[in-house]
Formats: sequence, C-alpha cells, structure tokens
Amino acid sequence: MQYEKRITAYIDILGFKDLLTETIDKNGKQNEKKIDDLIELYKSIREVWDLDSNMIPKNSRVPKNSKRITTFSDCLVISFFPEEKSEIFYTLLEIKLMIMRLIYQGVLCRGAITYGELIHTEKYLFGPALIEAYLLESKAALYPRVILHRDIINKAGMARLSHHSYQDEIEYVESLLEKDTDGMYYIDYFLKAQSELNDPLYDFPKYIERLGNKIRKGLMGSSSIYKADLKVKYRWLKERYNNMIDKVQSKVVISDLRKQGESELADYYESLKKINPND
Repeated sequence: MQYEKRITAYIDILGFKDLLTETIDKNGKQNEKKIDDLIELYKSIREVWDLDSNMIPKNSRVPKNSKRITTFSDCLVISFFPEEKSEIFYTLLEIKLMIMRLIYQGVLCRGAITYGELIHTEKYLFGPALIEAYLLESKAALYPRVILHRDIINKAGMARLSHHSYQDEIEYVESLLEKDTDGMYYIDYFLKAQSELNDPLYDFPKYIERLGNKIRKGLMGSSSIYKADLKVKYRWLKERYNNMIDKVQSKVVISDLRKQGESELADYYESLKKINPND
C-alpha cells in the first residue's frame, strides 16, 4: 500500500465535550433529550454528504474510488484526488452547507484543508496530510473557521470543468471564501451564506438571527477570565457578524429592497442591532 496525493479536510466540532457532559446529569442519569440532540447533530452532518445512502447516483461527478468521508466522535475527515473536476469547489460548498446546518443547531466548527500524502480507506486513515490538517486546525485556525492556503485555490483552477476557464474556476471557489486579517482564507458563512439558503431573500433574516443569538450567548458565557480563549473566538465572530450587518444595512441594499416592493424586509434590516463592540 502506498500514500496517495489527496486534498484533505479535517473538521472539528467545537464544544463537543460540553455537549457530551449534558447527556448525563451529576447523579449519573441519562438525559435522553440531549442524547437525541447529539444524534440529530450527527444526522445533519451525514445528510450533507448523503453518507447513509448505498446508492451511487448515475450522474455522480465523483468516481466511487475517489472521495472518502470518515466521521468519528467530534471529527470529520474528507479527502479526494485533486484531479477531480471542480471537486474543490463542491467540497467547499458542502462544508459551508454543513457549517450553516450546525449553526441552526447552535453548534460551531473549526477546520483546515491541506494537500499531501494520505491513505484513506474504509479501514485505514493516516498520513502527513492529515497531521498537517490537524495541526493547522488546532494551531492556526484559532477561531470557528475552516481555513485553507492559496495553493488549494490554485489547484482548483487546474482541475476545472471543461466549460470553465482557469479563472472561472478560481472565481467560483473564491465566491465561497473570505481572506482573513492573518492572510488565511476561510469558508465564509456570514454574508455569503445567503446564496445557499432555500429562499435567499426570506430565509436570510432567520439565519442572521440564529447566528447573532449564538454569538451573544457565547460572549455572555465566556465572560470569566478563565474562559479568555473562548472569548477570543466569539469576538472574532462578533467582528464578522457586525461587518455583515453593516453590509445588509447599506443604502444600496435598503434602496434596492424598497424598489422591489420589499419594504418589510428593508425595515427588518434597518432595525438590526450590532453586537456590542465592548462585549
């Protein structure tokens, strides 16, 4: 057996230990509601990639022997050959959809995407690419974000669909990403989440509300000096959330909504409050 060159994503569910703790009370009694909530969490993750289906769609874009997805405890590993046409774009999109589903359940995640040697089968999962992804997730991602280097984006251009130019493919991938202040790219689940909703116009306010409530709750729960590391994560979220509010409240957006006859939606956006910068 030899290593294969694979794009590898390692994703960690944040706060999983606390979720587990809630499943058993101090007297050792099981909390079935909390256990069921965890099962629903797993289902949400598995549904994004249809992991419980034994059927391979006839028009599947990925050969059966390429993409591998493994879940264990609070972690998820996805890998595939970099030559797969547009697979970098599709995988980033699927990760984004998973992040959004988890937010609706009040859960955040963090991860990293790398390229390198890996063995990923039903029985075995190991290799330098996985170690690198794990280290990037734990040491560089820092915040609730899934990060990747520019070279992964460039590889997407090399594995484009036949009717896409190199630049077309790059732009499709970049449409899912944002460049952070530290130079790392991350999957944007703030303003760029809107286009992935079933009804982008009317579902986005609900999504904004869920995300804002999660951040506010997290900031309140991390006020102790013993949770300084947690507070840093939520402050990162707060900054990007507030930037999103600035954009949806811009004169252009509000004016366009009113021109479309969406006055109630315009009023809703204008009424949105930023999260207190001092929190």
